[in-house]
Amino acid sequence: MCWSILNRIVGLISLMILSIRRVEGDLLQQPIVRVEMDDAGFHRSLTYSVQFDYPLAGQDCEYMLLQPLPAGVYISTDELDDLQRLRRLRAVYPKFVDIEVPAMLGQPFNVLLGGAPKITDTLILPIHFRYHAPSDKRTSVTVSLDTPELYLNCPLGDNELIDNELVARPDKLYCLNEAQSSFVEHLVKVKTATGVENCNWKQIHVDYQLKAPLRADIPIGNTRAYLPVLYSTILLSWLMVIWTMIRTRGTTSRINQRLEEQRQLQQKVK
Repeated sequence: MCWSILNRIVGLISLMILSIRRVEGDLLQQPIVRVEMDDAGFHRSLTYSVQFDYPLAGQDCEYMLLQPLPAGVYISTDELDDLQRLRRLRAVYPKFVDIEVPAMLGQPFNVLLGGAPKITDTLILPIHFRYHAPSDKRTSVTVSLDTPELYLNCPLGDNELIDNELVARPDKLYCLNEAQSSFVEHLVKVKTATGVENCNWKQIHVDYQLKAPLRADIPIGNTRAYLPVLYSTILLSWLMVIWTMIRTRGTTSRINQRLEEQRQLQQKVK
């Protein structure tokens, strides 16, 4: 009870500070999202640094980063399940992602990364790049990722904390659709697994700061090398078979010779 009263007092103080800042013309700064991706390999990580201005930081709100992933990228649901179990990540993602199919058969999807507004919050999303079809014209293909979208949800009594200048579409509310890992405009009711409507989300303007473009050059095979590789593989396979047969026959002869020597030795002893 005391904690509830204390939280309400802090909220009222924050609203008073926000009102004073608005009167003075000092509006809330846009949240800053820094995104960085590892620069090598098929298995990489996206690191997000999310910064909120006061008084949103520390309030009883929550945010979600909606990260679109193209067909050339996949996630390991087992890996994300483990991270959530260890409380190192809070995310919404598809229940099943086929990690075996190549890029041309993959499907784009979204991953939602959640947290509470802080002065600085760090999130890490492991991602993996799919193999691409070989080509006779290029040796690599570029896979680009879009910047994430930011959605914010505050209790109904604290909606004044979200300045309209920060909201991308002040007249719109969005529903969290966990089944599709996305947000949909609040035109129809969307229920969560518990049956509770979750449609108080607002899309927020973001100041994106990228250390480097979110793209990766993925190596691909050369179609012209198919026949040479095929014939070389067949030749090597037959050579290994012949070598194995010769080695096996020689080993068998030595074993038989030793057995014969032991039998002759036993006969002499008798």
